[in-house]
Amino acid sequence: MSAEAWIDGRIVEPVPGETILAAARRLGIDVPTLCHVEGLPPPAGCRICLVEVEGEARPRAACHSALASGMRVRTDSPSLAALRRDLLALHVEGEALRGDFGGTRFGALLARHGVGAPPLAGDDGALASHPYLRFEAARCITCRRCLATCADLQGSFVYGIGGRGFRTALLIGPEDRFETSPCTACGACVDACPTGALFDVDRESGAPADATTETVCGYCGVGCRIEVTTRGRGVARIRGVPGSAVNRGHLCAKGRFAHGWQSSQDRLRTPLLRTGPLSDPRWREISWVEATARIAEALASLRERHGAGALGALSSSRSTNEAAYLLQKLFRAVLGTNHVDCCARVCHASTAMALQLVTGTGAASTCYADIEAARRIVVAGANPTEAHPVVGARILQQARRGARLAVIDPRRIDLCDVASLHLPVRPGANVAAFHAIARLLFESGRVDAAYLAERCEGEAELREFLTRLSLDDCAREAGVPVASLREVADLLAEGPTLFVWGLGLSELVQGVGSVMALANLAMLTGSVGRIGAGLMPLRGQNNVQGNADMGSMPAALTGYQPLDDASARARVEREWGVAPPETPGWTIPEMFEAARARELRALWIMGEDVAQSDPDETRVLEALESLDFLVVQELFLTETARRAHVVLPAAGYLEQEGTFTNAERRIQHVRPALAAPGDARPDWVAVRDVARALGADWRYASPSDVMDEIARVAPALFGGVSYARLEGDGLQWPCPSAEHPGTARVHERGFLRGKGLLVAVPPLRSSEHDVPGHPYLLVTGRVLHQYNVGTMTRRTRQQHLAPADWLEIHPEDARREGIAAGSHVVVSSRWGETRVAARITPRTPPGILFLSFHQPETHANRVTGPARDPRSNCPQYKATAVRLRTSS
Repeated sequence: MSAEAWIDGRIVEPVPGETILAAARRLGIDVPTLCHVEGLPPPAGCRICLVEVEGEARPRAACHSALASGMRVRTDSPSLAALRRDLLALHVEGEALRGDFGGTRFGALLARHGVGAPPLAGDDGALASHPYLRFEAARCITCRRCLATCADLQGSFVYGIGGRGFRTALLIGPEDRFETSPCTACGACVDACPTGALFDVDRESGAPADATTETVCGYCGVGCRIEVTTRGRGVARIRGVPGSAVNRGHLCAKGRFAHGWQSSQDRLRTPLLRTGPLSDPRWREISWVEATARIAEALASLRERHGAGALGALSSSRSTNEAAYLLQKLFRAVLGTNHVDCCARVCHASTAMALQLVTGTGAASTCYADIEAARRIVVAGANPTEAHPVVGARILQQARRGARLAVIDPRRIDLCDVASLHLPVRPGANVAAFHAIARLLFESGRVDAAYLAERCEGEAELREFLTRLSLDDCAREAGVPVASLREVADLLAEGPTLFVWGLGLSELVQGVGSVMALANLAMLTGSVGRIGAGLMPLRGQNNVQGNADMGSMPAALTGYQPLDDASARARVEREWGVAPPETPGWTIPEMFEAARARELRALWIMGEDVAQSDPDETRVLEALESLDFLVVQELFLTETARRAHVVLPAAGYLEQEGTFTNAERRIQHVRPALAAPGDARPDWVAVRDVARALGADWRYASPSDVMDEIARVAPALFGGVSYARLEGDGLQWPCPSAEHPGTARVHERGFLRGKGLLVAVPPLRSSEHDVPGHPYLLVTGRVLHQYNVGTMTRRTRQQHLAPADWLEIHPEDARREGIAAGSHVVVSSRWGETRVAARITPRTPPGILFLSFHQPETHANRVTGPARDPRSNCPQYKATAVRLRTSS
């Protein structure tokens, strides 16, 4: 038989597993479809895609029929056209369906086949109970595209079908209402709906759009590519870019709908100068010329009087790589201090340090495509479906496809519903749990001996260390039975595994140790550097990876080059005209301590509301209020900005050009879709102009000029990166030359440090464990419909979906404390207290509490304390000893 096939007389070579529909589309042949959704399993229900196969009496559905060698297919003929016309006519028969379907996929099919539909009569009857989503039953043809998309892309199972024949109808959740359904508001169903029966508030807004711009989402570190359609001076619609490597057209509610912040009336539009004391602040609008001069004068004067060590900067993980690079360069090259840090310090600094030590680079070894290739996945200390929804949906779907999933987290997160097992480790006891699992792997002889011998070191030392640990003691410390630890070991023993983790590992006093112990498990199972396996830390903010990459850390230059590296210093000096100081600077917690001690006199904060987001809020405010000079670049007058002497209005991610780097090391081009309001400017421009005012000869005309310099300063990681090469899905570092394609997986041919390092980390009891009079452990974190301290999301309709922070408490604890659902509770630690409403739920185990920190009135970080990892200086947000009392 021929190795070829023919579609409409054109030769095509069959690909194993490829359908006739896919092959036809590969040839550019348009086979009409209705129920089929690209990339999802074919439902084969509508039969619009029927084709004729030579030698067969009956037509086939192209969407689920495989193309075989020798097959001759015809996609269009008079009989097929008649059949499709009859099938479409069935959809419009009866009085239930009516409407103008112009501009829809269904309308195009009707027009193509000469089928009319009854016009819409009177009120459209749209169901409008949701902040974003609408449903108009009169347009619904129950094609099931929304069911397939919701189930097989998002995994939420919102929709169902009820009735029979012409009474068949779409159902929304158990009560046929969006608000009581499991809908996450991702909006994928709207994109899938062919008739416009499902639509969103963007369609309601009416007026035609002006332009569409491809850029990158500015919320979490997933890094979804988006298409922003604008109308006048505002956003008309945001959609995912179809076929993008990161999100494949999918978005979460924040990325798709939460753009109202951009046109909020309280956006900062001009520089502000505080003229009154903090007790009675008054603000005067000033020009950029005056603002730039005042900042330069204050920094120069304080340096002259107190030395360069009295100055510090915190760069933004919400802004661009180029802005972060220039701010650290300003303080190192122009002002002469290494006191530069970023919010990676308070999230994944422990991860970066641990991975740098044991693998040779402080970032993910994998790419998101490894999720679909994974046969085993461990999610530890992370809640991806809420904090990283698009990646979370991919993990969920891979588990539904058969991958074995283990969730290691104190709370019962949504992924537990599809997991093979859940290990509810006590907050702060990860090292004990991971070491116990490693010991069980050694004892059963199920480590990858060949991989360890070839690619790792430290095996003998780790094995000997683990034999001295008591499994019972480790299990007791972790708060789980040995049998449960054995179940995890059994899963890992099956082969290479994808390890996904978040801040539940890094934001602890033993954060570095937690990540090292998890990396031990990855190396013992031969997981690093292999397809469908490896190390995948999920990054919180949109550019937290890039911010750290750019040198926004006190002990490393751009590209994680050590300050004392002679070749790096020489290269930097050639570019900057001056060598940076050799002594490492202060971290964020150290800067705040120095400010309270009056050793740090000036601080520049770019896009961080530390007054709300950093731990031990009372002492953070003391630090800010002790400064002689504070400059803040921001979108809004935040609690941090209210304490500034000069506030600079910033452009948001929809309003400036630059690059973001996501959690898989992917550098992507960010393009402005709109002009910033008033006189707000991109962060990099503001930094450049202050440097010029201080006498620096900075000639950057565009952010691409800055990226070119970054490539020269750190060629090992970024030497091949330029704006010209960032079209489409961008580049993943390391990308050392212009010919290099970028690196999807690191350590494939061996660890960057030479050999992977197995580390024996003594498990330490947290200072927050078993504190007298404080019987509960509080964990803080995010929820799906808000983001960080809510600066942007609280100015959108997300506030309708998550209007308040809640203290999650187990029913047993609620009964013991006499706490009723919805009642207010005072949560007290040794550092402070706050008052918040209670939500009684079995998601948190007895003795563990969970509190989000999105609303400013919650003051969650009044409760979190000063404890931090001694190596990374990452604070301990994930385990704070607290007590409860009811509040009227």
